[in-house]
Amino acid sequence: MRILLTLLFITIFFSAQGQETIFTDRPNVTDAVNVLNKGTIQFEVGYLNTTIGDGASEVTFSTIPNFSFKYGLTDKIELRLLTNYAVLDEPGQDNTSGLTPITFSPKFFIVEQDGIIPKTSLATAITFPDTGEEAFQVEDLNYNFRVLFEYQFNKLTWTNSVGFDFIDNDDSVLGYTTVLGYPITDKLGSFVELYGFGESDNNQDAQNLDFGLTYLVNNDLQVDVIYGFNIDDNEDTTIFGFGFGYKIN
Repeated sequence: MRILLTLLFITIFFSAQGQETIFTDRPNVTDAVNVLNKGTIQFEVGYLNTTIGDGASEVTFSTIPNFSFKYGLTDKIELRLLTNYAVLDEPGQDNTSGLTPITFSPKFFIVEQDGIIPKTSLATAITFPDTGEEAFQVEDLNYNFRVLFEYQFNKLTWTNSVGFDFIDNDDSVLGYTTVLGYPITDKLGSFVELYGFGESDNNQDAQNLDFGLTYLVNNDLQVDVIYGFNIDDNEDTTIFGFGFGYKIN
């Protein structure tokens, strides 16, 4: 009997250790500041539709799915592998579809919040040329980084990121995000996010706003939905998406 009780206690104890609530990088642009625990595997899958323009000149870019595979290498290093199956629909042209280039994206946790010092991590990404559908391929090795920092004010969470995208070795673009998150209930969360990119040789600067909801089905499964639009004078852009994240300890 003592042996059975001991085994039951050990099982409950270690099960509790694995009950950290899931957190995801999706559905918004801002990545999570936290990294996965060592040995944790997580999948994040979703649908995202981006529409530019209106009427006859409308261009639609959809990812079905957008996919992220994540692994906790250590308690401070998370490895991520990202790709999408994309469909590009342009007026007067046949649809283009296929995999987007593969991106390898390590994330490094730096420090916990301590007073005015925010919780901080560094997200990096390397996108490989000659991978995926030819129409979506990049010419050279592309890379970017984002410094992520977060403040917790009781229930309100304020998360930010800033960094640069280096595109095809001849262009660099400043990117930033800021997002406020608030739990409506223990399971239902909400967020509103502002994000944008600086002007580059090939593109104008762009500012966007999105908002959405997340729902915690259980500690290992979260579903989400997002809607957004541009707030500058560029072409009308709207986004809509939904998806889920699932982790395995």
